Amino acid sequence: MAKQRTDGHTPLRQLRIPDDEWVPFGEAVGDRERTRVVREFMRWYLGRDGAELPERPTPPDNEPTA
Repeated sequence: MAKQRTDGHTPLRQLRIPDDEWVPFGEAVGDRERTRVVREFMRWYLGRDGAELPERPTPPDNEPTA
């Protein structure tokens, strides 16, 4: 169970996410946006009213140039 904060904020949660997923996720959405995107996904997944699936970033163009 998460440790409860007493200052009126949402309790902190811990997730175990490998660096090879967490780092590129931060690069794609911005280090300070990861929590927002995860929350948006959870709301959409749970079918909350008005929730929308977060927009995916455009993948980098990995095709070689001629």
